[in-house]
Formats: sequence, structure tokens, C-alpha cells
Amino acid sequence: MVYIITTAWYPSHKGVELGKKYLEVLKKYPLSKSPGKLIIPVAVSSDKNGIKVISITEVKDDDAQTFHEALNWAGSNMVEYISIEGFEYKIRIWTSIQQAMELVGLKFPG
Repeated sequence: MVYIITTAWYPSHKGVELGKKYLEVLKKYPLSKSPGKLIIPVAVSSDKNGIKVISITEVKDDDAQTFHEALNWAGSNMVEYISIEGFEYKIRIWTSIQQAMELVGLKFPG
């Protein structure tokens, strides 16, 4: 499996603005239309530095088309927020331990 992990962060004082934008973006990119399997659609945390949001989407590692669609979906979704001052994001691709071990010629037990 491949995981697309999106992390976004923004200042706490932008929370209401981001919340309103999220409701708007949700209409354009409904969670039910995600090309991949949403493991964590949206999770939110806060600390003294502001608010952080994560999303984890799972895609079968042998499904290149769905992977590209899911990656584009995540990126297009995040671009909707870039006009909000202080908003930043990153998208990272992670692999499962099974796939990582196979890359170095090992078989995961189980």
C-alpha cells in the first residue's frame, strides 16, 4: 500500500476563516469522491504554534492511475487554501512496511 499524507498548518487566529473555506472546498471536493481510501479524512490538532491538520489516503501500490488521481486530488484540494495568509502544506508519499521491505529484497513476516 501507498499512503498519501497531507499535512497543513496555519495560525490559530485564521481558524474561522479556514473553517469557512473548508466548508466551501468540501462542496467542490467531497470526501466521498476521493479517488483513494480515506484512512483519516481530516484530523485537527493545535499547539502554541497554531493549528495542524492531517489527512491520510491509502492507495493500492499496483494502481498507478488511482495513485495519480489521489495525489492530484490532494494537491488540488490544498491549493484552494493558499490565498489565506499563514497557510502552508506539504504532501508526502509513504509506503507500507511490507512494500519497503520488498524494495530491499526482504519478505515481511505474516
